[in-house]
Amino acid sequence: MDLFINQDELNRGLRRVQGVVEKRPTVPIMSHVLLEAREGALQLRAGDGVLSQLSSYPAQVDRPGVMTVEAAKLGAVVASLSDREPTVRLTLGKGQRLTLRCGKTEFNLTGTDGSDYPPLPGRDDRGGLELSGGELRRLIEETLFSISGDENRYGLNGAHLEQVDVGGASRLRMVTTDGSRLSWSEVPFDGTLTMGRRMLLPRKALQEVKKLLDEAEARWRVDFGERSATFQSGELSMQVRLLEGEFPDYRLVLPPSHKRRVVLEREPLLGALRRVGIMASDRNNSVRCAFEEGRLLLSAQDSKAGEVREEVVADLDGAPLQTGFNARYLQEILGATRSEQLQLDMGDALDPCIVRIPGRDDCLFVVMPMRLD
Repeated sequence: MDLFINQDELNRGLRRVQGVVEKRPTVPIMSHVLLEAREGALQLRAGDGVLSQLSSYPAQVDRPGVMTVEAAKLGAVVASLSDREPTVRLTLGKGQRLTLRCGKTEFNLTGTDGSDYPPLPGRDDRGGLELSGGELRRLIEETLFSISGDENRYGLNGAHLEQVDVGGASRLRMVTTDGSRLSWSEVPFDGTLTMGRRMLLPRKALQEVKKLLDEAEARWRVDFGERSATFQSGELSMQVRLLEGEFPDYRLVLPPSHKRRVVLEREPLLGALRRVGIMASDRNNSVRCAFEEGRLLLSAQDSKAGEVREEVVADLDGAPLQTGFNARYLQEILGATRSEQLQLDMGDALDPCIVRIPGRDDCLFVVMPMRLD
């Protein structure tokens, strides 16, 4: 293997694989990235058994070849290079030694034979859908945070997908919940959703796909197999092993009506929650919320540190109400959306709170209130 590649392209490719390779692998080679030089391109491949990423970058290839190198080490090396030298030369020598030259800098890295690297999982695509990168990003951003972080909570440790009809048009809906809150978001799409009813997208997969979406607005295709999904855009693809689990009937937690509706400005509420949350001492980050005519009073106390009270303007339609919420849950909703306002539809103190974005019907959030003694 002997090739010349743009330093920025190589650096971008290696940054992409860092979240995919295993950090503490039981099989050492799974912390490596596979480098394959072929005509006109350098292909990078990495995986951890759940995710497999494959990408290709333009290169002047004088001699094809394949090998693996520790991903974190190679990534650190390339990131350290002087930006005054735009081109990197990679050469595979005897004993699986990779020589990297850039200007007057030379590294020699120990690698392994590429034939030892596990092959890509087989694909059995049954159908797929297409959507824009911006739509896929919004779908993930508005739901990722409410996936359960407990991998043993089967059915709640991944994202559920379904196709819904809205006014005669099909939308792709992603739904997540951890038992205390729920999020859904919808986007238009082309194609057919063929994901099995008992299959879920893993949290880590969505985190890594979101990183890729931050770079481009290109069209994306998502293909589904019996137990896998593949996200692809151009020369970049991510294959994901789906989780098996029965996602709960989330519609059961949606109250058919509300007694109170409150509209608040996003930025003042977000700032107040951050400040009041400092004194929310218990593990549930509980904040007392008193909804009154024209205002919301937020308060919290820490028996050792002190207490805090803050008031924000609120438009209340209905009777006053005192209840409690996990401050972090509300902050994450506000952080995942870009609206100027937030609308809360509530019943009584312990009823589910429906959070909406005024003027939008393509997303919805549910937060369970907390009992305040």
